[in-house]
Amino acid sequence: MILDKNFVNQYLLFTFLLPFLATLIYSFKDKLVRNFEFYLFLILLIIASYFIIISNNLLLIYIFFEISTLATWRLVLIRRENIKAGNYLLYFNFAGAILMLIGILLILTENNIERISFEAFNLENIYNISLTSGILLSCGIFTKSAIVPFYNWLPPVYEVSPIPVIALLCGIAENLGLIIFYKIFTSFWLEVESSFYYFVIILAILTSIIAGGIAYFEKEIKRILAYSTISQLSFILLGFALKNEYGIIGGLILILSHALAKPGLFYKMEAKEDNGTNFGLALLSLSLMGIPPLLGFVGKLLIIIGSLKINIFLGILAIISSLFTLLYTLKFYPLLKKEKGENIIANSIVYIFGLLLLIFGIIFLVYFFKIL
Repeated sequence: MILDKNFVNQYLLFTFLLPFLATLIYSFKDKLVRNFEFYLFLILLIIASYFIIISNNLLLIYIFFEISTLATWRLVLIRRENIKAGNYLLYFNFAGAILMLIGILLILTENNIERISFEAFNLENIYNISLTSGILLSCGIFTKSAIVPFYNWLPPVYEVSPIPVIALLCGIAENLGLIIFYKIFTSFWLEVESSFYYFVIILAILTSIIAGGIAYFEKEIKRILAYSTISQLSFILLGFALKNEYGIIGGLILILSHALAKPGLFYKMEAKEDNGTNFGLALLSLSLMGIPPLLGFVGKLLIIIGSLKINIFLGILAIISSLFTLLYTLKFYPLLKKEKGENIIANSIVYIFGLLLLIFGIIFLVYFFKIL
């Protein structure tokens, strides 16, 4: 039931609704982002995300994927002085989009689709993807989800963007690439060269470990969280690339965990000091580390089990990546605890998102305990 298409779509829509609503409510008290342009591109981003999740047509997915890039770029430029970082994001993602489009056209030729029509792009009409077209298609996905070697745009954008914009990036926009990978490459009727999955698995685990290592040695809090995001997204990609039930479910669970934990950590920078916020910060951090019974633990455990089922060496690498998360979280936790703001809505977001990670973690643990 948990991998039923309709259930997964509703689950992903619910996942994105949480950071969207949190940011919308927070923006009412933030003069920096409370303007027409911010709300216009916020709505555009959530509409694009909605169609990416529900669509089964490669052409529609591609169009709305690029609309989400446009919305993200303009959100970063809410502060006009961010033009350098914003353009960095745009150029990287534009290059990724071109390669992705070439990959999609190549897939059509590989599946002997002679007449280009809207129906030709339906995923149900695609049965075969070669290594070359799979890699080209994935270049666009990897760029938007900041996978090595396409990750360089992310840290500078995090450094200069307002907190609500970063929350939308890590809570929604950066997950869209992973969702497209899930929709295309975990379909069981699709024939993809096994070397493609080995390639993605190696890339994902190396990105996760390298980004986790950089996060540990970074000193500035936003850059630590930026590299943490790259590491976490790569770990989710690893789960999907395993293409077994443990990995796929673990990846889906980690998308929800990441959509709550990372925006919550950023909103901590704008929150007032009180016991509720400190409690929320502790839950957010523990979930990121993968400590039971929080949601991050459930997702990581399933991906590690999925990795071990394929290869014990891969399972050990997945455990090493999780250890890096533990190390850099222990490093940024005291730094983040010192950050203080004046926005009472940020307090509520930190507390509620932390509590949700605990509640969802317990629910998933009970569910898996019953079926295993």
